[in-house]
Amino acid sequence: MAKSALRVLEIMEFVASCKSGSATHTEISQALGIPKSSLTGLLRDLQRPGYLQLDRETGRFSIGSQVMFLAHAYIKNLNIVRVGSPVVHQLFLDLNEYTTMAIPKGDSVVVVCSETLPSPLAHSLNIGEHLPMLTSALGRAILAFVEDGEREAYLKHHKPVAHTEFTKTNLDDIRRELAITRDTGLSYVREEYRPGITGYAAPVFNINGRPIASIGVALPTARIAPEHEARIRTLLLERTTALSKRLGAKLQASPAELFKEDEDEEVEDAEA
Repeated sequence: MAKSALRVLEIMEFVASCKSGSATHTEISQALGIPKSSLTGLLRDLQRPGYLQLDRETGRFSIGSQVMFLAHAYIKNLNIVRVGSPVVHQLFLDLNEYTTMAIPKGDSVVVVCSETLPSPLAHSLNIGEHLPMLTSALGRAILAFVEDGEREAYLKHHKPVAHTEFTKTNLDDIRRELAITRDTGLSYVREEYRPGITGYAAPVFNINGRPIASIGVALPTARIAPEHEARIRTLLLERTTALSKRLGAKLQASPAELFKEDEDEEVEDAEA
């Protein structure tokens, strides 16, 4: 990379990382070791197209609107399957359990990628298969986080089908399950869609805070142990939260305690 291009990126990254969101000519020069005479030209070049903006009253530079345009273009063109597949793959490696991602389509969710070992589960969910929104963990993880009016309209127009003797078909029961999912960030379906199979899933959000996919883990109910279940829940939340963050979301799916450590650090920084 040309030195001037590298300098431009360093300047923008430094300004963006400043706690105040802005920096003076002198602060940038001292932090990056750029001579003031050279920096003046670089700052002028960054202001013309709008990558930096100058507050003439304070003499401080901040990130300009053109950066927002580039960021929006990047996020808009992200392909959820392309960016989500590595997350599914790594989760599968970490848990050694059937792992999949689905996207909403009408009254169903559609499996778009999956990772599995040879097992009875390997043939139950194929790429392109449709799962019921109301009675699958992957579906409930999405339905729980759509807007209230949209969710109620869905519940009014779609009747749950009993796939097993354990399937919840009473709408009030399903509403309670969806409320639990909103509180915890995770959906949990025990043998409601497939006999002997328990599923867990968490939503993936886009920049507008809308659930656009869900990632789930399924395993035989007989093999569930408390420690393993806790690990599944923790990793699902962590990975879907990270993916949502990459897509520009505000991490609304995950419970507050997951971010407690980060919040504590911010308080410490503020106090310092």
